Amino acid sequence: MTIINKCTISNPAASTAIPAERMNRMFKHILCPTDLKERAELAVKKATQIAHQFGSKITLLNIHKEFMDEKEREMLRVSVNKIKEKYKRIAVDSKKEMSAVISKVHAEDIEVNYLLHRGTPEKTIVEVANDLGVDLIVISTDGRDNIVDFVAGTITEHVINAAHCPVLVIPYKK
Repeated sequence: MTIINKCTISNPAASTAIPAERMNRMFKHILCPTDLKERAELAVKKATQIAHQFGSKITLLNIHKEFMDEKEREMLRVSVNKIKEKYKRIAVDSKKEMSAVISKVHAEDIEVNYLLHRGTPEKTIVEVANDLGVDLIVISTDGRDNIVDFVAGTITEHVINAAHCPVLVIPYKK
């Protein structure tokens, strides 16, 4: 066994050395979807540990199915101003909660972007990961909360099967 720049290579003949600077930037950008529940905090904590190790930046993604686009609001004949104000309140509250989680896991020294999106989590997570070109998705298990999860699969399963990059799944034990 040979050690090259703090990178262990078990079979030097079969491998080429990975430069230390490339090894240290293996995960430049980490996507961490969060529903702001306790289980998602575990994923944020793990993403923070990885970001500290590799000098990565983190994007926290919070998704809301209930957000409507302009056409949907018009069809429901809902007051646009009331809906916009509600969405603004949700966005501000979500960012505050995400910031609080970052503080709780001591990640103030990491570059963190906060995204709030409309859509279904299983599709939106993969779309955002593709759009941002992330190197890793860190997600917690969402559990099998009901019979639909057994039939249709969980959000985590959908992300694992559709993502272009590695997905690190953090188990949640109730």
